[in-house]
Formats: sequence, C-alpha cells, structure tokens
Amino acid sequence: MHWQKNAAEYKALCIQAYNIAQSRIDEALQWESEKPLAIIADIDETVLNNRPYNEMLIEKKLPFTQKTWSEWVNSKKATPIQGARSFFQYAHARGVEIIYISNRRLENYTPTKENLIALGFPFDQDTQMLLRDQHKSKEERRKQLDDFNVVLLLGDNLADFDARFDIGTNEARSAAVDQTAAAFGTKFILFPNLIYGTWEEGFD
Repeated sequence: MHWQKNAAEYKALCIQAYNIAQSRIDEALQWESEKPLAIIADIDETVLNNRPYNEMLIEKKLPFTQKTWSEWVNSKKATPIQGARSFFQYAHARGVEIIYISNRRLENYTPTKENLIALGFPFDQDTQMLLRDQHKSKEERRKQLDDFNVVLLLGDNLADFDARFDIGTNEARSAAVDQTAAAFGTKFILFPNLIYGTWEEGFD
C-alpha cells in the first residue's frame, strides 16, 4: 500500500504502460481492418484508482466485502490512474472503440458510468461496459465482441487478458505467462497493482 501510494516508480510504470498503449494504437491505425478497431480495458487499478477504499479496509481491519465495495463504488470518488484519461481521449478521438469489461457488479453500472464521465473519460450512448453478472471470468464477455478488431487489452490482473489465467496455482499462471510472452507490450498492457489480485488465491 505504501509503495503504491508513495513511490514515484508506481506513477512512472502507469505512465509507461499508457505510453506503450498509445504507440500500439498508432501502429494499429496504419493497418487495414474490415472490423472497427477496439480496445478492451479493465476498470479498477487500470483506469480508476480505488486506493482510499483499500486504505479504509486496512485502517479498520476489515476484509473485503461486496457491501463495502458497493458503497465505495456508489460514492463515485475513484480517481484516474496516471496517464489513463489522456490515453482514452486520444484513442476515442481517433475512432477506436473503447470497451470496458469489469468485475464490478451490474448493480454498480450507473455510478461507475457517472464516475468515468465526471473524470472526463469517453462514454456515450454507444459505449459498451460489460460488468459482472454471475461469472467472475471475463472470457464469455470477451467472446461477445467478435464484431471488433480488438488491438489491445489493458488490465492489472492477468485474467483481464486470457482465460488461461482465470484459475490455477501461481506456478501455473507463471507458466501461462511464458506461453503468452510475446503478447505483453504488444496486445496485453499490464498495470502494477501490489494491493490485491488473483495471485493471492494461487498458493498451494
């Protein structure tokens, strides 16, 4: 928590990730594509910073619960990750479709939308934001997007990129990184998050 809050390296890594993403967008715009270009972005710790919520849990010695998380989301107090707003505005201005896929719950759709809009992120009547219903895995939601040429996926968790990262030990997830190594920095843009993640469930 202290590192993510105070280290200039955290800020620099986020900016670096978005700089790389912008370069990939510029490259993709040079391609011929029969389908509209799109990016898929996770929201929490990729687009929006929720550190105050996690600080509250630590200060009050509370576990994560959907109730307290929903209260935080509904407060619409999340702030932008460094570099996020300018990148999304850049992509939107160039006609790249922005699709948000998040494991925020469907009940939090409106406050999430309002939080993004208030912070200046592109979001209009055609924007797709696919939140969690029953399934934690994002794979089925990604499969709904065959009408797009998805050039980038952005996230802080490997499960934001590929179904092979949904479950398994940390050793298995590490092996899956080896299998998909060429995609990192080209199609997968990973953001640092030392506070929480699927890795916590990956110990034998």
